[in-house]
Amino acid sequence: MSQELLAIDGWQVEKRQKMMTRRYEFACYSDTRDFLDRLADLSEKTGYYPDLNFGKTHVSVSISANADQLEPQEYDFAGNVNTLALGQAA
Repeated sequence: MSQELLAIDGWQVEKRQKMMTRRYEFACYSDTRDFLDRLADLSEKTGYYPDLNFGKTHVSVSISANADQLEPQEYDFAGNVNTLALGQAA
């Protein structure tokens, strides 16, 4: 997924800090918990573990670059997180 598409999908790309972030809002705690469980499965599958901040009805995901800049695999992971937030399998 390209950087331009992610910006449209709600991700904020911070070039200076070499990271991207997005906050997801959910209707209730069980929806938040379901998303976190699916995100954990995605992390196990890909070996990538983003930084998370969460509360009862929200999750903030931060993806940091593993190199000098954000690479295609980081953008792909972000796209997969968007898919999970929509309640679909990644």
